[in-house]
Amino acid sequence: MAENWGALSVGLPEDILKKKWAGDFKGALELIEARLADPRVPLSLKEGLKMEKIILERLPREYPIPRAQAIEKVRERIPDFTEEEFDRLELENKLDYIYVLGEKMYFRRFVNTLLKVNPDLAARAGIAPNKWPNQLDEVIARLKKKGEITCHVRMKHTVYIEDDAFVPGETYTVHIPIPMPAAQIHNIRLLTEDKDMIVAPENQAQRTVCFKEKLTENKRFSVEYEYDNVCRYVDPMEKGDIVYPNADPIKPSDTEELLPHIAFTPFMRALAKELAGDETDPVRIARRFYDYCTTKVTYTFVRSYLTIENGSEYAAINQKGDCGIQSLCFITLCRIAGIPARWQAGLEMSPPSSVGNHDWAQFYAGERGWVFCDCSYGGGAWRNGNYERWNFYFGNLEPWRMVSNADYQADFYPPKRHTRIDPYDNQCGEVETETRGLTGFECDCEYDLIELTERD
Repeated sequence: MAENWGALSVGLPEDILKKKWAGDFKGALELIEARLADPRVPLSLKEGLKMEKIILERLPREYPIPRAQAIEKVRERIPDFTEEEFDRLELENKLDYIYVLGEKMYFRRFVNTLLKVNPDLAARAGIAPNKWPNQLDEVIARLKKKGEITCHVRMKHTVYIEDDAFVPGETYTVHIPIPMPAAQIHNIRLLTEDKDMIVAPENQAQRTVCFKEKLTENKRFSVEYEYDNVCRYVDPMEKGDIVYPNADPIKPSDTEELLPHIAFTPFMRALAKELAGDETDPVRIARRFYDYCTTKVTYTFVRSYLTIENGSEYAAINQKGDCGIQSLCFITLCRIAGIPARWQAGLEMSPPSSVGNHDWAQFYAGERGWVFCDCSYGGGAWRNGNYERWNFYFGNLEPWRMVSNADYQADFYPPKRHTRIDPYDNQCGEVETETRGLTGFECDCEYDLIELTERD
């Protein structure tokens, strides 16, 4: 089945929508099958319903925790936590849940979110203050002083199939993200030598290496690489030269919709107009969008992107979201205002050894050219009262990143045949057999940060 995720923008018929959000997923799927068999239903609606089937099949796994168990999970970390506190957090939109056959079921990562964005709860759980922000402030100070910092990175990325999901005799296709040339990424070298692996071209919008092998025993797939990350400091409000002369030129797509997640809906148009007000300078308008995404949208872990129909509006209306959802909100607002903006994503690193998935944005700052915008890091700085770091991430990044995605909702090379874990973005990797794509519960990845050193 060819997957047309943009068709989700059509929306759902009311009867299916009612069953979906009541948690009657079986009933919703039965209604979808009836619509798909009905010759009166427009093809555009049928396309959306096909995508919705995939969402409905995966959505319940994102919310496996009933209320009583959810409270106990918090008490495992905070023994004196009360039901009244739980209810208050839910009223404050800090607990994500859905209904499953009329019962509230909570998001599988809700405790992680509570402890990440609520310092009072983290302290009660005995979590020591994170030293990572201090490291960020130190590298930001050096970058501002020197104007440019180069970091050399060497990494090993491994993707593996969970033992309980492995089927002997199956042929597995594995895609692992690798660095791609970008404004700040240079001197890429693949250090893994495997005559059978397929290396995507450097201009592939989501770059990977691909392994395909029939397995009688489970195995791990790895790729090792190195590159240089050259970051330059800029105040986008100030006049000056282009910051990154090697950045890709503006493309028509940098100001266009990309359904379903970068959608110029009536609400997003109204929000962009409200935030811009009477300002006419594009960079200052972009700053107003950044301020909204960092001070009004609170960081939270979200369910898989596949199960969210419109990420940018999800962030703007619910005023919460993770790094990718916040980036989509910023990009959409910019494009509505005619400001070129685009996606960039890959990995973030915390020296000396921690690595994680991360998304951010780029926008075009007039004569300064393409610069960066990280709403997630910026929002965290604002919540902690660190306004210098908050201002830094409007226009800049620190040099502890790997870029493997230059666009949202892009194909692999060679393309996947079956449904991806995430059809929009890729940091961890993807696995499929000849008959289906594995889910995020059936495979995982590991990162080994071998070297991260600053170079003159």
